[in-house]
Amino acid sequence: GWQFHRWTGDTDAIASGETTDPAITVSVDRDTDLTAHFVVDPLAYRLRGLNFSPYLLGDTPDWGPPVSRERITTLLEIVAPYTEWIRTHGATHGLEHVPEIAQEEGVKVAAAAWLDSDLTTNEAEIASLIDLIEAGHVDMAIVGTEVLYRGDLSPDKLLGYIQQVKGTGVATTTNDTWYELSQHPEVMAECDVVMANFYPYWEGEHIDEAVKSLHNQYQLLEQKAGGKEVIVGETGWPSDGEAIGEAEPSPANAAYFFLNFVSWAQAEEVDYFYFAAFDEEWKDEEEGPQGAHWGIWEVPSVEGITMKDGMDCVFAGDTIPDNWTNDSVEPEIDFTYVPPIGSFDNLQGQVSGVEPAEYRVAVFIKVDDNWWSKPYWDAPLTSIEPDGSWVCDITTGDGDERATRVAAFLVPADYDPPQVGPDQELPAELYEHSLDYIKTGRIP
Repeated sequence: GWQFHRWTGDTDAIASGETTDPAITVSVDRDTDLTAHFVVDPLAYRLRGLNFSPYLLGDTPDWGPPVSRERITTLLEIVAPYTEWIRTHGATHGLEHVPEIAQEEGVKVAAAAWLDSDLTTNEAEIASLIDLIEAGHVDMAIVGTEVLYRGDLSPDKLLGYIQQVKGTGVATTTNDTWYELSQHPEVMAECDVVMANFYPYWEGEHIDEAVKSLHNQYQLLEQKAGGKEVIVGETGWPSDGEAIGEAEPSPANAAYFFLNFVSWAQAEEVDYFYFAAFDEEWKDEEEGPQGAHWGIWEVPSVEGITMKDGMDCVFAGDTIPDNWTNDSVEPEIDFTYVPPIGSFDNLQGQVSGVEPAEYRVAVFIKVDDNWWSKPYWDAPLTSIEPDGSWVCDITTGDGDERATRVAAFLVPADYDPPQVGPDQELPAELYEHSLDYIKTGRIP
């Protein structure tokens, strides 16, 4: 029943008790040879999951020969000690070998079929994925990656592919951006679990606000997931490339986001697949220079793969305290843009001091002597974005552009605002149930 790990330390130091390395655990029988039987676990923490691709340096999934079993084995031997799961992005062109080899390395596999607008290729991917499942090499099946985001397939066509794979004995899902999935509840309903991508970098978030933004987006999607588990399918931060808004790629920011995200995932008990294991040079043509720098390991050569500076602290068990929940003390709602009378622009505002996913904004306008809920009487609540911003269409009826008064109330997401009749003022109930409110007048 012994478990052995490679270790190059001083076995005499273990025997004499001189080592103080907390990562070393010695489990040995009194009468056995200590130098031959000792157990070393060098990691305090293993990732829940890691996005794995073997296309390094000049390799690409778009052309060239299939990736070899030897390459896959070499790379999986590197990552296997650091993660409980890996996730693939295709089931052909050599990637069909990944699940079996990963299982030999003791790693669970979320295997994917790559889908796009080429229906012939899609059928080959689906057939290969089903073969892998039937061979017992797959622990979770992923049918397509960001298909809705790219617009390659209609939701109905994607649902057809998901249904082909469901019922094969493993949990089945698709993977897309959190926003696309939130707009397609019928797709989430067909999945056994919900798998979503969250990329604060691509959304231009400052590194200090990145995980807070991700946290809010996760909560928004979780509310729409019908009680199903939401898994982070991809997230990460590039170590080099171009700034997007306030998001700056750098080695320090990549390491900080890695630590911050894993700290969040552990505290919030969220399963995830971090993106990605290795830098992939071929992606710079599609994503810009930052596309080649998402890996935990950098790849100057296949023989010289090394973990990037600062990444090791996660595996040492380091975490940082909660910096993702909103720490404002007083809930507050403000207008950031009130369109003038006669304009058909949308009303805009900002909320602070609350978790955006847990609250809504109830907007009312006064036209002549009547208050009306907006955008509609039967849709009286406006969602709040993860950054606290909100936008409401207040000109959905005849004459709404003439409104002389505008009011907005910050209320719980499950609150049902009262309807207001002709010649009535806003009822006291609104003020009693709101955390904050704001009103303004508009002069012709």
